[in-house]
Amino acid sequence: MPINIGFIELGGGGVVARVYYDSAFTPVGPNQPLINGPRGFCLDLTNASGKTAKVVVNGLTGNPLTVNIGTGDPVTTGQGRSRTAAELASFGFTTRGNVGEISIG
Repeated sequence: MPINIGFIELGGGGVVARVYYDSAFTPVGPNQPLINGPRGFCLDLTNASGKTAKVVVNGLTGNPLTVNIGTGDPVTTGQGRSRTAAELASFGFTTRGNVGEISIG
């Protein structure tokens, strides 16, 4: 059973990708809705590596979100910026269960 801490996180090499969900919502399976986190983003990206990194969010939609992110904490500009819950919904990511895998390259 997954730990219900309010976010899914992957990090390494100075890059962190965090996806927030509503941990107060009583889950029926992994159907907790995605929400904006404390910095105003649902997909909150940090890149302190000093170089561009690639983040891929795969899910059940078959429509992965692939972004090359610049540096920042949080990353807020360009195509590879952090995203709100509404922006992630346009890619089909609306619940915790929709987020299958996050990878950093």
